[in-house]
Amino acid sequence: MTEHVMESFGRPWSVSRPAIAALRGAGIGLAAIAALRMLAGSATCGGTPVPHKPLEGFVDLHTHPVANVGFGGKLVYGGASVGALLPTDPDCQSRVMATSEAHALGHDRAVHGGWDPFHNGCGDTIREQIIHEIQNSLHGADSPSDALGFPTFQHWPVWNDLTHQKMWVEWVRRSFTGGLHVMVALAVNNKTLGDLVSGPGDLPTDDKASTDLQIDEIKRLVTGSDFMEIALSAADVERIVSIPKLAVVIGVEVDHIGNLQTGPNPGAPSISTLKAEINRLYNAGVRYIFPIHLLDNAFGGTAAYEDLFNVSNFRESGAPWQLTCAAPGDGIAYTYKQPGALEFAVSLVKLGAAFIPGAGPSCATGQRNSSALTRVGPEGIREMMRLGMLIDIDHMSQNSVDQALAVAEAVPGGYPLNSGHNNVRGGSSTERSLTAAQYQRIGALHGIAGVGSSGQDAAAWLALHQQVTAAMGTGAVAAFGTDTNGFGLGMPPRVGSAVQYTAAFPASKDGPRTWDYNREGVAHYGMLPDFLMDVAALPGGGAVVNNVMSSAEYFYQTWRKAEIQRYRVDSH
Repeated sequence: MTEHVMESFGRPWSVSRPAIAALRGAGIGLAAIAALRMLAGSATCGGTPVPHKPLEGFVDLHTHPVANVGFGGKLVYGGASVGALLPTDPDCQSRVMATSEAHALGHDRAVHGGWDPFHNGCGDTIREQIIHEIQNSLHGADSPSDALGFPTFQHWPVWNDLTHQKMWVEWVRRSFTGGLHVMVALAVNNKTLGDLVSGPGDLPTDDKASTDLQIDEIKRLVTGSDFMEIALSAADVERIVSIPKLAVVIGVEVDHIGNLQTGPNPGAPSISTLKAEINRLYNAGVRYIFPIHLLDNAFGGTAAYEDLFNVSNFRESGAPWQLTCAAPGDGIAYTYKQPGALEFAVSLVKLGAAFIPGAGPSCATGQRNSSALTRVGPEGIREMMRLGMLIDIDHMSQNSVDQALAVAEAVPGGYPLNSGHNNVRGGSSTERSLTAAQYQRIGALHGIAGVGSSGQDAAAWLALHQQVTAAMGTGAVAAFGTDTNGFGLGMPPRVGSAVQYTAAFPASKDGPRTWDYNREGVAHYGMLPDFLMDVAALPGGGAVVNNVMSSAEYFYQTWRKAEIQRYRVDSH
């Protein structure tokens, strides 16, 4: 008989029960056995060595391919594939499956347009104005209220669009062909945003139901393709990338997992309740997780950086942020500003009440959230570690980040924590960015970073990548963190770029529409290879592209370490 210890090494390893009994009788636990096996440098299956071949290709640690069904289904427009759930289609039909690209990506008046009894009976004039406000406030393209997609793509996708689908399955395929080999696909939601734009009969706006729906949609997208597979372990990543196919890792980035803290003032859940929800998500296929997103929650405090989220914090978590003055050395310039008269009126109409947090302290520097991890937060993070999950600490308050890192560092040998869509904090940043010292701690744990690319041209992103890897330390590898479909801008065209399209590398085309990166930047997700080609042409760009192209292997090794270290979480 044999005992299969798979999660310890990322690949199957068959070991006889007597051999394991002998090792354990000598005081050697599974964690130590795993560590010894890792040092051996190759897997064995039935006693035959199976050497690991380093994986090639790049990783995007932060995407939202099915965000169109988040936020009540009325904020991001457009399905990702034939068969995708459409909250409302161009003909005002609700909850239907896309039958074609034209159906999935047609004009958006039914979702983004105002009410018109003759031409758009499912429209919403308040929602129309809110979406325009979101697009303008985040410096995105303010497309018309009946923006045209397929077949002409007259209005979208464009690089600075925020509210339309950019991850149509064939666009994802183009990036896969160009080297994308691992993609983290995240469920995303904020209940306040959902309630602002949706109405009766729309999709759920609470975090638990929205998360579950998006997990199902990610699975539908991946299993309906011929070039993607869902990865549930490091071994899966190795196998899928080696085929080669695109390894898709399901993740969750919502404010209150399982609705465990949805205001007002519900109090922290019990540790057993928190663990049960983490395990429920794990059993649903979730392997990448944000303990904290935009709001203070059961795990701890969030980073203060966007005014609307303080309003949402008041509404959903029962209290505004606990703002304090940042220290001069924190590099924080953000100051919360109270909502104006328009926001007050919209809040009354759409939310039924006005949630207006106070201005916070008057500071010579900026403001940050003083909240840290909660009483149950560290144990919740340890439960994620016991499951070998990939944990992302972006969006945490400065105090929460430092405490989460300390929890990981307390595990003998350390447990990797990740930063999937971020940059090194500068002199006029917000708490949302990580400090160089925090990146160094991530690097020491063998965590992986995704360099945020929102609104960055190739030259600017190259510099950000260099800053992140320098802060992480020798041997660090950083991937993409595009935040596509997550209200992150794409990458604009760079002045002077000269990407050449050839028969071997044709321009992106869909129907009659052709996109030229040199003029249009990263208009949709399929143009990441064009962007990397531009990066490679810059001074120092070749080294950065080589680093990015090794991120699939680094990601695999990070996950493999997490699977090994899971057995050591309770040994400190």
